[in-house]
Amino acid sequence: MIRCYYRFRVPASINFLSTPNHCPQCGFSLSLTTCAQLAQEQVNYVAPTPDLDAHIGARFLQNCIISGDLASGKTLHCQIVKKGGGLDLFGWNILLNLYVKSELLSDARHLFDEMPSRNTVSFVTLIQGFSELFLHTDSIKLLLRLHREGHELNAFVFTTILKLLVNMECAESATNVHGPIYKLGHQSNAFVGTALLDAYSSCGLVHMAREVFNSISHKDMVSWTGMITCYAENNHFKEAFKMFSQMRILGFNPNNFTLASMFKACLGLEAIEVGKSLHSCAIKTCYEIDPFVSVSLLDLYTKSADITDARLVFDEIPKKDVIPWSFMIARYSQSDRCEEAVRLFCRMIKGPAVPNQFTFASILQSCATMENLKLGKQIHSHVKKVGLDLNIYVSNALMDVYAKCGSIVDSVKLFTESKNKNEVSWNTLIVGYVDYGNWDMALTLFFDMLKDQIQLTEVTYSSVLRACASLTVLESGIQGIPCMVSVKKL
Repeated sequence: MIRCYYRFRVPASINFLSTPNHCPQCGFSLSLTTCAQLAQEQVNYVAPTPDLDAHIGARFLQNCIISGDLASGKTLHCQIVKKGGGLDLFGWNILLNLYVKSELLSDARHLFDEMPSRNTVSFVTLIQGFSELFLHTDSIKLLLRLHREGHELNAFVFTTILKLLVNMECAESATNVHGPIYKLGHQSNAFVGTALLDAYSSCGLVHMAREVFNSISHKDMVSWTGMITCYAENNHFKEAFKMFSQMRILGFNPNNFTLASMFKACLGLEAIEVGKSLHSCAIKTCYEIDPFVSVSLLDLYTKSADITDARLVFDEIPKKDVIPWSFMIARYSQSDRCEEAVRLFCRMIKGPAVPNQFTFASILQSCATMENLKLGKQIHSHVKKVGLDLNIYVSNALMDVYAKCGSIVDSVKLFTESKNKNEVSWNTLIVGYVDYGNWDMALTLFFDMLKDQIQLTEVTYSSVLRACASLTVLESGIQGIPCMVSVKKL
């Protein structure tokens, strides 16, 4: 769960530029807002001369990055293109970073290709920009080009490669990168070691992660947190506690990620009282309102059946992000406190947080439990407006609402329209047919599942046996039993 929150981003769209407008001087794209800002900046901007000091230009661009002033950076770029000179390689790399930080990767790539010269920093800057927006193919091509052109493979290159592998969900390939890292003497580097540790952690190679951790010569807070998170994420909860104790003995103070991982470890060991003590630590260090810490606290209290304390935590944290809302609504729904879930959802849609597929799936679960068809239809309309009606989680939840409320026709319609059904989709409709008294259709769906080799679950078995018992059709029961008993853990 923790790693999922750390790494979640909205995938990039193909077109990074909001409008097709271009600056007439250098041809780089501008949004309408940026055009207006640029015009205002040019009124007060002193145009650089061809012999503009490179150091001044670099500092100016660095300040543009810090302040988020893309318009001023583009103004300087246009003047440089128009009059020539003004930047050295260091300055060009800062300008490239300005475009990358602004997520204008089309412009960044254009600049990269036209730079007078490039070094490792140039490549790594653009690769990181592509990787952050999930453009993995472009990242890999640039990495191959970096190596082919003979640029230095330093610590930043290896860190970028390892993060790219994790983002691509190919972390097991880190073993192929580990060799060159060791050969070039980067394994003891804290940055490289922590990135390698994280890659091994994400694919479950805990022992390899520990070996990497042991090889880091000067372990910092990030390294310790990485190892604690590795243990917590891979269910080695006792080891996470031991590592946390060692870290504290050495004088390191936990950060927000450390605390989030330790809350997971407390939950795994059912050490709720220890978790409450750590909660006090989070309050003292002012981390209780951190998004990662607060969500982990919600997880700790709700899964320990202490929803009241979870609500107290929820009421204290910032609510601009959808995750705490979805988390609390889900816990209310799963605890059959459906009216509270509905009230919280209504409060949420009045604020800045936008419901996602998990929010809708949770509130629809409450509608199904309450058999509130009217509210379910209203949420269905909302879901259609935001384009999430075909999402597998939302679609299954909607099917359950209609089935539980007796509108089996609507449930069947959603099942038919769904393009990516899973076993939950099939089970929802089978259960709906059984509850509706249409046992023949329930059995027909069951045999269709067998024919299509859909995974059978305990819900499938119990529903089919209920249908068989209701029909008193022994033959159907006998035909289904061999299929059921052949499945592991029946």
